[in-house]
Amino acid sequence: MKKKENILEQVGRNTGYKVPEGYFEQFTARMTEQLPERDLPKPEVVTTWHKLRPYLYMAAMFAGIWLMLQVFVAPVVEADKELTAAIEQEEDIEEYMLYSMDDYTIFETLYADCE
Repeated sequence: MKKKENILEQVGRNTGYKVPEGYFEQFTARMTEQLPERDLPKPEVVTTWHKLRPYLYMAAMFAGIWLMLQVFVAPVVEADKELTAAIEQEEDIEEYMLYSMDDYTIFETLYADCE
């Protein structure tokens, strides 16, 4: 059997498909004729509300963050101020410690001091 060197030369490059003459020159005209007519939507009128809405939403977001800080962080800051005031007044420090500790912690501290 004889080995074939280049199959493409034997078969040729002709695929059998051909584009008609002037097909692409007339393509856009034919396509626009075949498309149905449609009504374009009217552009929306930009009102003052549409312009101010992002800024109003941003202000509401910052107000919400401020309120959350007042609810969750302000009591902690007040407790820290109370602790600072109690430490400054040395006579009230024992009372503050007894008030803020439970019985188990007091007994554990006394036991640790005895060792």
